[in-house]
Amino acid sequence: MRAVVVRGPNDFGLEDVPEPTPGDYEALVRISHCGICTGTDRHIIAGPEHFPRMQPLPTILGHESIGRITAVGPKVRYLREGDQVLRPGAVRYGETLGGFSGSFGGMAEWGLVADARAITEDTSRSEEPRLPRYALSQQIVPPDFDPVGAGMFITFKETLSWAQDFGVGVGSRVAVIGTGGVGICLMRACKLLGAATVVAVGRRDWPLQQAHDQGADATVNTAAQDLLAEVRAATADRLCTHVVDAVGDNAVLQQGIVLLADGGRLGQYGIPPSRRTDLDWSAAPRNVSLHFINPGEARVHDLALGWMRIGLFDPLALVDLVLPVEEVHQAFDLLEKRYAGRITLAIAESSAP
Repeated sequence: MRAVVVRGPNDFGLEDVPEPTPGDYEALVRISHCGICTGTDRHIIAGPEHFPRMQPLPTILGHESIGRITAVGPKVRYLREGDQVLRPGAVRYGETLGGFSGSFGGMAEWGLVADARAITEDTSRSEEPRLPRYALSQQIVPPDFDPVGAGMFITFKETLSWAQDFGVGVGSRVAVIGTGGVGICLMRACKLLGAATVVAVGRRDWPLQQAHDQGADATVNTAAQDLLAEVRAATADRLCTHVVDAVGDNAVLQQGIVLLADGGRLGQYGIPPSRRTDLDWSAAPRNVSLHFINPGEARVHDLALGWMRIGLFDPLALVDLVLPVEEVHQAFDLLEKRYAGRITLAIAESSAP
């Protein structure tokens, strides 16, 4: 089968790799689409110094995938042929497939998903279920779910669960720094969780307009406006209860400190190249806290589907372009040059049967 393989910094492309074989509790999936994550995927392509959890090279890219099940293992009970499922990957986490690791292996023609419920039921009560990593996130979506929007739906679930754990709720005043897919989804999630004020912070007018369309109450272009003054104006001089780095830049954390109200929370969602930073807290208000939270997308799956069904979230509205997987280099070039913000790769549609 073909897959998008990264061999070194900026050395990537379509290659032939072995097809995965499902185990007893796994299903084989024909992957139809995979979104490009402008954070993780671009960092992996840039090289190990840009991504702290880099898998051994060569590695198969892609974690925003979707496809339909074509076969199931003998112990699978809750997945069926024809089900449309999220996050199939060609390579099991921590393993290799013919010498290829998985990061996370969704930009491939075939992938695997695990039946987490069956594994849990068949595990003795005295033992902890040995679930494959990401198994809980490999969830079924309705038959009419448009696969083009899978990447943004996954991102929305991640950010929604993160915002919940970050404590965003009714009356919160939130500044989200960064207007990529993560930032836009965070803004939407915060508004749906009841935030009174959401301020979108970026450097380009077009993404800031998208942020406004997704519910941001105010936008700040830091290339032309004074960030602190604009945030004060948007919050009636009360500043923010929550500030989020949606970029993955430790400098953003420093920038966010002065936006916090007393008791405010500063959170890092984006993945910085380095997990070390030196922050100056001298300008911080009282009782502020710094948060690093792992998303728990599985638990908000049904809630996100429900909101989507009644029109409160539309993942397709956040996809700028759909390209065949053969044009993967063009896709990353468009993202790098900022000609597009979010791109979905069509895989099965452009592949030989």
